[in-house]
Amino acid sequence: MSKTASWREANPVAADMRPMDARYGDVLRRHAGDEDIIHQLNAFQRRMYASKAFGHWEVFKMVANLPGHVVECGVYKGESLFNFARFLEILCPGDRTKQVIGFDHFQGLTGRSQADETEKDGAVNRGNFDGGWESAGFRDTLLELIDLFNADSFVPKKPRIVLEEGDIVETAPAYVQRHPGLRISLLHLDCDIYEPTLAALKAFYPHIVPGGIVLLDEYGITEWPGESRAVEEYFGGKPPVIEKFPWLSAPGGWIRKPAG
Repeated sequence: MSKTASWREANPVAADMRPMDARYGDVLRRHAGDEDIIHQLNAFQRRMYASKAFGHWEVFKMVANLPGHVVECGVYKGESLFNFARFLEILCPGDRTKQVIGFDHFQGLTGRSQADETEKDGAVNRGNFDGGWESAGFRDTLLELIDLFNADSFVPKKPRIVLEEGDIVETAPAYVQRHPGLRISLLHLDCDIYEPTLAALKAFYPHIVPGGIVLLDEYGITEWPGESRAVEEYFGGKPPVIEKFPWLSAPGGWIRKPAG
C-alpha cells in the first residue's frame, strides 16, 4: 500500500476532497430519520454559514430598539429571513408590530443588465446567469416552514413573517403605495443584481427610520457589481459611510441612515 493510500485510509474525512457542502449533506442525510435531529442541526452547519448568521445578529442588535419592520429583498430559501425572524422573537418578543417582510419571485436571477456584467462577462461567477439561484422548487417547503415558525412564535396569532411574491421592480413600489404608513428599521438587500436593488432602494429607503440600517449582501464584491452600482447610483455617487465587519466577506457592508 502506498503512503498516500495509507494516509487516506487512516484519515477518510481529511482525504475527502469533495466540496464541504456535499460532505456535510451526506452526514445529515444519514441521520435525517433521527427523532431528535431538529435539536442538533447546528452540528451540521458549516463555520462560514454560522459566521454570516452572527453578522446578521450584530446588525440586528443595532436596530432592535428602533420602530419599524425588517424588509428583505431576495429571500431565496429563507436562511436570513428566518435569522431575522428569530432575532425578533428573542429581542422583541412582546412587540408584535414588527414583522419580517420578504420580497422575491423565486425564479432566480432575471433581468440582468449591463450593470451586472463583470470584466469576464460574469461567466466565472456561480449562479450569475438568467435563472441562477432559482428556488421555485423550494417555495412550498418555505411556505410550510413559515407557517410552522409563525405557529411556534411567542404570539402565534400574529404572524412574524410575511411574503410578497413577484418581481421586486413591481412589488416594492406597489407595496409602499398600499402601505403608506410603512416604517423600516432594517432593509436587507440580497438581490445580487442591479435593477431590483435600485428599485428596492427607491421604494424603501425613504421609509427607513433615522438610525435604521441598509444591509448590503454583495456590496464591494467584484463578481457581483450590480449591487454596488445600484447603491452608488441611488445616492448620486456619494453614498453615506458604508461599514463592514472585518471578519466576514458577506454581508458586504451596511449603511446607517442619518437623522435629518
